Amino acid sequence: MQKTYTGRYVNIPLLAQEINNLFLSEGWESQVMQLTTPMMMQPGMPQYYDYEIRAMKKGHFHHVENVIVRLRGYPNEFSIIVEEEHIGPLGRELINHRLFGTIDKQITDGMYDMPLPMQQQPMPTPQQPMSQPMAQTAGVRCPQCGYQNPPGAKFCLNCGTKLF
Repeated sequence: MQKTYTGRYVNIPLLAQEINNLFLSEGWESQVMQLTTPMMMQPGMPQYYDYEIRAMKKGHFHHVENVIVRLRGYPNEFSIIVEEEHIGPLGRELINHRLFGTIDKQITDGMYDMPLPMQQQPMPTPQQPMSQPMAQTAGVRCPQCGYQNPPGAKFCLNCGTKLF
């Protein structure tokens, strides 16, 4: 199974550790390996990540379930690839519900987001002077870039910062 994420700036090392903790909390033996070493990149270029989480659960009668989760790509575009071997119903539920359900929702909700590097952050748009003052209930102002977002917005439409 594979799922690709784009449009968010995700902290991939934190996500890899969280997936490892998910397996450990369910009683699996698990470890995280970084497959590529971080290399010096040009300023403003996102870093490429490649992590592998190997999880194993021993069952009755020497039955062993193995799952390999691979996270690879850039913070703004990466893939989660899951390979499995001898998976039973509990392992299948863990992969389908917890990994691709819960983790997917947390990524979409911005739980693993990190700030954009300074070179990639959009410049705040200058506000045009208005003839009438805006009411306070008109929306939520972004603390990062100052953009006026619609009421009830959870993330800034201009820069993506989580709003309070």
